[in-house]
Amino acid sequence: MFPIHLDLGFNQIYFYEGLYFLISIVIGAYIGYKRFKKYGGKVELYDGLITWSIIGALIGARLSHYLFWNLDLLLQNPGVLFSLSGAGNSITGGLVGGMVGGLLFTRKHKINYFEYFSLLSPAILFAQAVGRVGCFLNGDAHGVATNSFLGVHFPRYGTMVPGFETDYSISSPAWQWSYQHGLVDAASSVSAALHPTQLYEMAGDLILMGIVLWVFNKIWENNKRSPLIFFIHTGGYALLRFALEFIRGDREFIAFANMTNLQIALLGYGLFTIFYAIRFYNKQKAHG
Repeated sequence: MFPIHLDLGFNQIYFYEGLYFLISIVIGAYIGYKRFKKYGGKVELYDGLITWSIIGALIGARLSHYLFWNLDLLLQNPGVLFSLSGAGNSITGGLVGGMVGGLLFTRKHKINYFEYFSLLSPAILFAQAVGRVGCFLNGDAHGVATNSFLGVHFPRYGTMVPGFETDYSISSPAWQWSYQHGLVDAASSVSAALHPTQLYEMAGDLILMGIVLWVFNKIWENNKRSPLIFFIHTGGYALLRFALEFIRGDREFIAFANMTNLQIALLGYGLFTIFYAIRFYNKQKAHG
């Protein structure tokens, strides 16, 4: 693991996840561009589509974090949304925001949203997987304690960049969670053994990407505007995230049946997409 703090000279950002976020965006944008060229997308519109999607993702990731996980702080100080040192980006909110940004762009240019989502879906999922590796390296979005062989001890302290010196003034969220639950003592330099939920999600994203690619090859030539890949991608991720939330260490308050508000929403959307996929398949089969 390599949790980092960013020293800007005038400000320090602790456990800086933006670097890994940037890497995932660059990789996803590159793969998306290659797919646009290969499958006949309007390459001249690609920069605009990606720009709108990224802006939407950044807004959605930031806003969703505070709405779902830190609402009290947002209500007390709305300016925290624009703070350089204020941590907090939600991948779920980022995905929704990115889709909204892309939708607005396609509406503006009168092109089919589902066609372009189908082209970009594998790139988005691969970028999500890379981003979760970044979360693992940074030690955030960790799971609960486990005695299984899968457990990972996350480091307590991060490294200040660009000086590359260990900063002992701030403890990582994984270590703080372990300490608050009595799993480590104050002298420990690592967390308790925790589920690496970041890597579980990475694996799920890659499996989902494989499914999307398989479906894409089946339907692209005959039905470029099909919304099927959109629902497989978003519904599949919703169900993946729903399941992983049960072992996340940073769960919000429980709302109903051991589920959080976020989980209830994810489950509802995931079940809807399953219903839609079955209905779409049956309609296609009926039409021969």
